[in-house]
This record gives sequence, structure tokens and C-alpha cells, in this order.
Amino acid sequence: MKSVYAACVIAVAAGCASADEGASTSAPIRELERRAVGKAQAYPADAYSDEDAERFARSKRARRELGWRVVAKALAPTRIPAGGTVPLFRTWLGGDELGRMFAKMYGDLGRDRRVARDVPSAAEVDALFAWNATSLGPSSEADYFARVAKVTNQQAVDGLAGNARTSYSPGYARKYLEDYPTIAACDPSAMSLATPPASDANFTNCFSREMQTDAAVAKASWRRNDDLVTEGLPIADTSAATLRARLARTIDDGGWQEHDLPMAPAGRDDAYTVELSGGERYALVGMHLITKELRHWVWVTLWWSPRADEDFGQDRPAEIGGPWRSYKMCVVTDFDEKDPDPRGGFDGSLGDALEATHGTSTWCSNAFIEKGAHNAGTNCIGCHQHAGDTSELASVLNDEQRFPRTGRARVRAGFPADYSWAFATPDSPDDKGRLQKMVRDRMKAYAGQDAR
Repeated sequence: MKSVYAACVIAVAAGCASADEGASTSAPIRELERRAVGKAQAYPADAYSDEDAERFARSKRARRELGWRVVAKALAPTRIPAGGTVPLFRTWLGGDELGRMFAKMYGDLGRDRRVARDVPSAAEVDALFAWNATSLGPSSEADYFARVAKVTNQQAVDGLAGNARTSYSPGYARKYLEDYPTIAACDPSAMSLATPPASDANFTNCFSREMQTDAAVAKASWRRNDDLVTEGLPIADTSAATLRARLARTIDDGGWQEHDLPMAPAGRDDAYTVELSGGERYALVGMHLITKELRHWVWVTLWWSPRADEDFGQDRPAEIGGPWRSYKMCVVTDFDEKDPDPRGGFDGSLGDALEATHGTSTWCSNAFIEKGAHNAGTNCIGCHQHAGDTSELASVLNDEQRFPRTGRARVRAGFPADYSWAFATPDSPDDKGRLQKMVRDRMKAYAGQDAR
């Protein structure tokens, strides 16, 4: 069974990606499990200057060190109320939670503040996060203790956070709570590639200001991996020879076709695995991590491999251990490749792979998330520049004249939704993934009674 969710962290239309053959079921974090996991923990962003951004753009080595540093922070063991630890990013918020939180926030504002389009104070938003961490919703205390009683191993601890596809750091979530009037009023359909940004200090159109540095998003791709599954997990070949062929479009029309990938067995210690309340287990095969630590974001992606010490896993730091030692990583921070050394100063298979993908534009693609023709030649930032404006997406990977280098080049004057496809996701299988729609729908629900 296929579930549609797509490239570059947030689901987008088939122009930038197509169907991801992911987990056949997606279990969001429910209220009783949120209590078990506790409050969503902030991403510990580093402060980088424009000079730092240029340094990362000019050095593949510095860029990869940055990428692994982002991974290490996102994976930091974080203690939870139910006992044990989970990676920090596993405490982040799902789309369902954002919907619940916005509904409570908007209702609690009261009629006069809603009519005035007043925004909540920082203290009110802090209280909302605390409420979300303790509310049981429709569940009871007995339900909560029954759920926690099922946690008998580390995979079950990790499973408390479900296997949802997208999760948002508190810094990201605050934007939709504190900036809702601007978000609701924005009309992405009226935008084009030439639409200028709001100002020099704000390159967006749909936010009153850009995201803060602690904004971060994780986008996961899961595969069933338990006793009922015997074929193992798919293997993505990211060797230099295969990458050259895919970028030249001599394999799968330049895409990643998962049904043609070989399989390999993977135990719970070989891939990050979660056990859900029904006992079923899912392994993480691919994940995007993006953080606003740079103005144009840091774009990191991880993918599982039984040969994880080769090519894009060759330089993995020793402190990234456990099942995470089975993942490779690529990272970009700019549209343009400014390192003149195709190998980035690396020997071995990593240098070979970097050389195979070297060109005018940066490269970073995940076989388990970027699907469809030409998607092996993408770089995440190129697709995400169009976030909020969906009118051109069907052409991004196919119109080389207007969207050069498989859509990797910068072609927009501004960035309507600060690179975030969660703002308005076309062809989403679940309207809850459309955060602008979530805001507008709640406001509309109150509009009639507030007008009386």
C-alpha cells in the first residue's frame, strides 16, 4: 500500500517528487503518549554568521562537519517522563498536535481578541506547550498507565512517539501560533517566481518575519521491520559509479525506483526501530533534518545502509553510535556549489562519491524520500524555494530552461513560506499537513459566532 508524501522534508507535488512507498500506517503521537514523552524539547541551535554561511558554501568538509553536528544534536538522548530516553527529535510535535494546540489557543483568546486578530503572548504560548504535555484528551488515567505498561524494551520506549512522517521543533511550531494573522491572510496563488520578498530583512511573503534559528523539522520514512517481514530493508547504492549513472539519467530516468533496489536483513540493532502499541515494529530508512541555523537553512538527509561506512558514511563521527551508525548523510547549505575541489578534500569512496555529484549546483538526494524520474539529481533547497507557491511544481524537474539543473538553481526573487512545504502542501493525503489551512479552518469556525 502506497502513502503519498514527498521530497525534501515536507510533502510536495509530483514535480519535485512523487509517491514514497513508506509505512503502510502512520501512527501520530496521541495525547496519552505525549504525556509519556513529555514536553517537546527545543532544538539547541548554534548561532552562525553570514561569514559562516559562506564558509560552509565554499567547503564540502566544513559543510559535512556541520551536517554531522546537526545530526548529533537531533539524536541527543533525552529523558522522558515514562522512563528511559529517546532521541531529542522524537519529542517534537506532529501536525495533529499543532492542530490541537492552535484550536485551544484560538478559542482561549476570546471573542474580542479574535476579532482584533490579537496574537498570544510568549507566556501564553509557553503555557500552551505545558498543557499539551499533560492533557490526556479523550483518554483516561487508566488508558495512560495501560499504554505505559506496554513499554518493555527500548524500541517500545521509542515507539511512544509513534511513526508519524513529519515532526516540528517547538521553535517551528511557535510560528503558527504567534503569527497566525499574517499566515491566514497570505495568498500563495497570487505569487510567481518574480514576486519580491516582504523586505530585505524578511525574504518571505506569508510570515511577518522569518523563522527563528531554533526552528527545525524532521521528515521520516519508515518500513515495517518485524517478525512478519522477512525480506529486509531496501538498499540504496550511493557509490560513485551509480550516482554518475543516475545523474546522467541512464538508470531509472535519473530517479530512485525503490522496487528495483536490493534488500538486506536488518535487526533492531542495525536500524533505528520503534515498536508501536500493537507490537508492530517499524525501521527508519530515511530522514530529512532541516534547521534554520543558517538563513537559508541547513539541509541534512540520512539513509539506512548495511554498508554504512562507505561513501557518505565514511566520515561519520564516532559519537554517533547505536543503530545510527548504520546511516549515511549528505548536506547542503546553498544553491551553488562553491567548493572548487570536486572531492572536497576527501580520499576514498566519500571523495569518489562527492566527485561524482560535483557540479555548478549542490547535490543531496535521499533514495527513500525523493521518488520519481529525475529526483536523484536534486538538492532539497531547490525544491523548497517554491514552498507556498505550488503553481510551478509540475515543471520543476522537467523544464530545464526555466528551472536549470533539475530544479537545483535559485530562480525565485523571494521565498514565500520560508522554504517550508508544511505551509501549504499540494496533493496532501491528509489536510492536517496543510498548516495554513489548519489556521484558516479554525478561524472560519469561530467567524460566525464572533460576528454576532
